[in-house]
Amino acid sequence: MVARTRRIPTLAAVIALAVATTAGAAAGATAAPQPPAAVGLAPAMFNAAAPHINVLPNGDRVVVTGSGRAASTAVLAPDGSSVSSVRYSPDAHHTYVIPDSVLATPSTFVPSEYEIADLSADSAPVAPVAPAVIPHYPLNIVQINGVGMDGAAADGTTFLTNVDDINKWGASPVPIVNGVARVAVPAGHYIANTMFVSWDPATQSSTMYMATQLDITVGGTGTTTLTADERTATARVQATTPRPASPVASTIFYQNTDVNGDFDFLISTDAGADATYVTPTAKPRFGTFTFQLMGWSATGPSGTADPYRYDVMFPAADHVDADQTHRVDPSTLATIHNTFVSDPGNTTHLGMFMTGPSSPVYGSATAGEPMASPGSLTEYVSAVGDLNWARMITTDLPDFTNGPPSTLSMIADDPAYVGHIDTWRTWGRGPLTPQVGQYQGRTTCRACADGGTVDLSLNMFQDSSPDTEGSPMGPADLHLTVYRDGTQVASQDGVYGTELTGQAQQPGTYRLVYDQDFSAFPITQSTVTHTDITVPYTPTPDPKWTLPSGDSCYAQADSTTPCSILPVLNLNYHLAGDIENTVHGPLATLELHVGHQSYNGAGSHAAVNSATVSVSYDKGATWTPAKVVPAGSGTYVALWANTGAKGSTPWLKVTASDALGGSITQTTANAYTIG
Repeated sequence: MVARTRRIPTLAAVIALAVATTAGAAAGATAAPQPPAAVGLAPAMFNAAAPHINVLPNGDRVVVTGSGRAASTAVLAPDGSSVSSVRYSPDAHHTYVIPDSVLATPSTFVPSEYEIADLSADSAPVAPVAPAVIPHYPLNIVQINGVGMDGAAADGTTFLTNVDDINKWGASPVPIVNGVARVAVPAGHYIANTMFVSWDPATQSSTMYMATQLDITVGGTGTTTLTADERTATARVQATTPRPASPVASTIFYQNTDVNGDFDFLISTDAGADATYVTPTAKPRFGTFTFQLMGWSATGPSGTADPYRYDVMFPAADHVDADQTHRVDPSTLATIHNTFVSDPGNTTHLGMFMTGPSSPVYGSATAGEPMASPGSLTEYVSAVGDLNWARMITTDLPDFTNGPPSTLSMIADDPAYVGHIDTWRTWGRGPLTPQVGQYQGRTTCRACADGGTVDLSLNMFQDSSPDTEGSPMGPADLHLTVYRDGTQVASQDGVYGTELTGQAQQPGTYRLVYDQDFSAFPITQSTVTHTDITVPYTPTPDPKWTLPSGDSCYAQADSTTPCSILPVLNLNYHLAGDIENTVHGPLATLELHVGHQSYNGAGSHAAVNSATVSVSYDKGATWTPAKVVPAGSGTYVALWANTGAKGSTPWLKVTASDALGGSITQTTANAYTIG
């Protein structure tokens, strides 16, 4: 049997901080007596999609969640602000992320230094194989002459694609230095996209001209000369909105597909009001060309009483129109009413709203904009095809006076756009607690089994929305212990999940004991949690527990059998507090929803037998039971006297059990503030 652990992200997803982990359970949590430990365990890395930061040579950071082409990225300056950049994947094995500030000086740009390993290959371990046979083709010289707006030689960067067979020449970006680049390529038909970038370091803004040339033929002899002319990029990419709004981000997508269906892609993300101009083109004769304003974001005027923003998409085309002013159709928009709940310790009253278009094939590239927090924001959203919007929210953003701060960030796994409707979402409503979650959108199963392989993990914290996945970006103390039928099978610091292999194919019970300490963060609420979960296991699960095909499962690996969702209990807290998780008045009220982890409705729907709530005003020394009233379908209303000094932070303990024999006990230190 092998236990593989799911680790905390090693670096901040908003700022580059090393994650510090220490041994032992979270301080202040009361642990139950420990059963005997098994012998001979070999914990290993669990292949989880945890954020990882790559520091680029120019000092910018690339935050990667996931691996390979479908991973999500954000490019950030050392101060945490979003950076305009290009993500370029010439084939399935290489991906580059290049800030605009680097593209502005091709003479110092070394492409290999900007290749991102996390994006260039699947991070899953594979068995060694014999080296593949690499075909070699006769090469011919292509000379690229860069021409600027003044007609003189100009520097730029060319992205060159063989549309007969991308794999014949899937090469790195080609810098044009002193107006000339020379590169050896196989004969055939090509598409070239050449970027000319000007960068203003004072305003941290750029202007980009993308000169696109289709149907290039490279002969089998001699030198082919290609002129990349900045002056051909005459169409400014922009959008108009029903309400006044100023651009804060845009994402432009290029894809070239060869006759075999293989493709490369380039995603240009502008963070801010940067201007982008493109070359109008017809449909190519060779290969397939795709151009799309994949994302465009704009915010309403500063000082607006009810802040709003647009996050919209437009359809792809097989050419580039001369008119690149895109008009937002209000009949297609969803309206999302966001509320941001902030910790009373957030003295800056700022947060960060990061969003970007998301694709199951190309992942996402996000950019951020500061927001008032606590506060509200109305978001007008559209999407096309299988695209949607990725969102990452930080409701408490400390200042950077003493270097990058520690933060708690949240993402929503459920899709932002579900049609022309109004939806409401509250971010950061506490208590913030570890949970397994409930999801409608595509995601990865937190606790699933496939034969003798069992995955058991939690989201590190969840707010009042059951699809929220929270990540601590900074120093956090974690410890997870797992038991099978009373025998310890895994125990490790710094992890929030494990994968067990070779599990006995007979009914049994797993127990997860998870301690988490965020007290080193600049927060005053939900600082420490202790979670104790029991979950029954059966090798013949209910067919209704089958994980939907659109979701992924680490336990499945190469198996063709779909994973089964384990019936892990999930607690969803709705505490009646204000926008700082502060409860006023003599009575505190909690609406508690007890259910099981689920994916688009699949999963256990076993009856919930009971729930209890207790409150402590003396840091867990004594507990007072709350009055708990069943409201049906796993919902309970708990009421207790909101006594204690103003500004104090009571602890909460919640228990629940179900008809299958599953249970959960969760203690949250400093769960809320008394007003």
